[in-house]
Amino acid sequence: MKGKKIIVSLILISCFISFGYYYKRVYLSNSIEAINMRTENKKYVYPLGEIVGIKATTDGVLVIGYEDIEYIGGIEKGDNIIAINDIKIENVQDISRILEDINKDEIKVTLIRDEKFIDENIKLKKDGENKRLGLWVRDKISGIGTLTFYDPQESVFKGIGHAITDSDTNELLKIKQGYIYEPKNLNIEKGTNKKSGYLYGDFDLKNPIGEFKYNSNFGITGIYNSEKKKSTQLMEVGSEKDIKLGKAYILLEDQNQNIVSYDVNINDISTGKQSTRQISIEVTDDRLINYTGGIIQGMSGAPIIQNNKIIGAVTHVIKDNSKKGYGIFIDEMIKLENK
Repeated sequence: MKGKKIIVSLILISCFISFGYYYKRVYLSNSIEAINMRTENKKYVYPLGEIVGIKATTDGVLVIGYEDIEYIGGIEKGDNIIAINDIKIENVQDISRILEDINKDEIKVTLIRDEKFIDENIKLKKDGENKRLGLWVRDKISGIGTLTFYDPQESVFKGIGHAITDSDTNELLKIKQGYIYEPKNLNIEKGTNKKSGYLYGDFDLKNPIGEFKYNSNFGITGIYNSEKKKSTQLMEVGSEKDIKLGKAYILLEDQNQNIVSYDVNINDISTGKQSTRQISIEVTDDRLINYTGGIIQGMSGAPIIQNNKIIGAVTHVIKDNSKKGYGIFIDEMIKLENK
């Protein structure tokens, strides 16, 4: 993505996946919806694979840098400024407005760092008659991601499979309010072994199909308003013990807004640790390779299916091999708080 990103580029790049043959959609009657979604300790969800545009505002403003490298103060990159002199900060404009009315050279800044509330006394920078904090800050983010499943028992969606992070600080973003949108025009920049591919396009920003406030290391969760949650069959949730080496497939929405699938192979499974790289996958379907070049950015959250169970979600692509990547156990996303 350009400018403000939710995707972090590392040696492993957060991403997603497309597929080739259609995943059959079946409308479920009200009688099926009414059943208990847990039977004999089994849980059932609607797998999605829907690509969405994401826009969100941060809790306060996020510090992404300093105006000059000699800036010295008690504020660090990745801090969330939530108040100045006990006046609440909701956006960048609030800072300018408050500083205009301050006559002192020092202010009290309230911030959140590592889940702790901290007060720092900061000397203001002067630029003629104007006063500044001397910081670069951000109050909005946008990007593209993929919804993994809809949980009818909890009435929430879960998606992305990893944290929404700031592109400049790599810090997990504290979200005040986020919205998801359907794509209107979806395009693909094909990936190669020399560069990562990515999804891009336009989205219907006038009609959000869901909202969220909870952003964690294992994805986002929120309210989902689209009827697409009823357009796939309920599927059993598989545990990490159900995952086997070998064939699997992934679901993802195509450019015509159909849910399609591509074959992948599970090459390795890492158990016993919390991570967004628990399942090692490799694209084996030539249609996906010809279409996208393999795993590309914007596909994080695409559900991984094996033996008629949803067992994970795509999270990363290996930078120098776009056919290979990683996924997270679906168990980690099931456990996300339903905020």
